[in-house]
Amino acid sequence: MSCAVCLICFRMAECERLFLALWPEVHQQRNWAAQAQKLLPAGCGRLVPAQNLHITLLYLGGLSLETRQVLEQKLECIHAQPFVLMLDQFGYWRRPQVFWWGAKQTPAPLEQLVQALRQAAKICGLEVEHRPYRAHLTLARKVRRAPGRISVEPFEWAIKEFVLVRSTLLPLGAQYEVVRRWPLSEKA
Repeated sequence: MSCAVCLICFRMAECERLFLALWPEVHQQRNWAAQAQKLLPAGCGRLVPAQNLHITLLYLGGLSLETRQVLEQKLECIHAQPFVLMLDQFGYWRRPQVFWWGAKQTPAPLEQLVQALRQAAKICGLEVEHRPYRAHLTLARKVRRAPGRISVEPFEWAIKEFVLVRSTLLPLGAQYEVVRRWPLSEKA
């Protein structure tokens, strides 16, 4: 979808900003937000609100209702097995000024899921990321310098589903809403 088409679509209020994600339970989000607050010195960046903590699988951008419906049909056909994601590494990306928590190793089932999601999006005519996938949870933005070496106990997150999320831009930041869920299953 071209940017011009997307801009027209947004103006007509027919598009939704959407992405696919791994969505933690509320208690996990709260725990991780509290941990991020302890790890990041005060005034060193803008913490991501607890309710927004997630791991993006695939950013979709602005989609029309028709494109969303076609994509959802394609996503119904994806079969991926549940897996455990080990969050065991903190990092900092200087250019986007992001402090994150992620996985040193991407589990094979996660890699396969991301590839299947990218393929479904391509079939729907969407542009997708071509870089290797890196699972990470953005903890803070506008972090001007690396917070230094941080160590914490690894966290094993049992992944049993992926979700479709609507992003609404508000004056105080983005608001996310899970609009659809797909369970992962051992059956193919």
